[in-house]
Amino acid sequence: MAERFIALLSDFGWQDPWIGQMKSIIYQENPNAKVVDLCHELPSFDIFSAGFKLFRAFKDFPVYSIFVCVVDPGVGGKRRPILVVTEDHYFVGPDNGIFSFIYKTENVRQVLHINATHYFRQPVSNTFQARDIFSPIAARLSEGIEVDKLGEPVEDYLKIPIPDEKIEDGKIKGAICGLDKFGNLITNIRFSSIKELASLTKMSNFSVFVQNKEIKLVGGGYEQKLPVFAILNSSNLIEIACSASSAAEFLKIGKLPVPVEIVGAK
Repeated sequence: MAERFIALLSDFGWQDPWIGQMKSIIYQENPNAKVVDLCHELPSFDIFSAGFKLFRAFKDFPVYSIFVCVVDPGVGGKRRPILVVTEDHYFVGPDNGIFSFIYKTENVRQVLHINATHYFRQPVSNTFQARDIFSPIAARLSEGIEVDKLGEPVEDYLKIPIPDEKIEDGKIKGAICGLDKFGNLITNIRFSSIKELASLTKMSNFSVFVQNKEIKLVGGGYEQKLPVFAILNSSNLIEIACSASSAAEFLKIGKLPVPVEIVGAK
């Protein structure tokens, strides 16, 4: 069996013990597990932001990797622990919409309500299900357990609204969905859509419009002479940036998502 990475994503802080406790439970079950910290200290309770960060990163992991995603303002409530199974990966976390980008973009084979309580750490805390449910389930998955032993399929899993990315009326319509620590603004518009628009319009230069402001799409990286510019980032998504400063502050971008359009430019 191919090795299965376990990647952790959370809004937990490094100053608290929770990340280490999750890893301890994983290693107690599977001492040979390969655990990666994908990202932590995400904006507290921000399910949309966490889901987009997961979407940006998960394809860089080997097939059959397991993503434990914990941004969970409803922990201890009625929401279910779930396992999302796609063609290539597993996603473990709360049924609160955090996997909505995965539902929208990937071929989801099944979603299971995790109810195999005999695999849980006991007693299960009402406030730390990441340690007591998600971590031991991820460890079992890393050992190759069959998913049907972990729960029952469900169809009524929660989805939150996710902006569309589409070509319409000679332009690409999308949204700014992410913000990194440098203030760069990441859209959901893929490079493949730029190529498709170029083919349709026979144009090779493009501009991004955000809140009635025109921003040139340029080649290269972050060292540009323009005060604000759009580039292709490492996730093959269009990103708006400023050289050595915050594009979010420059454009006064607040709550996400924010609509954007890309059109041909002369």
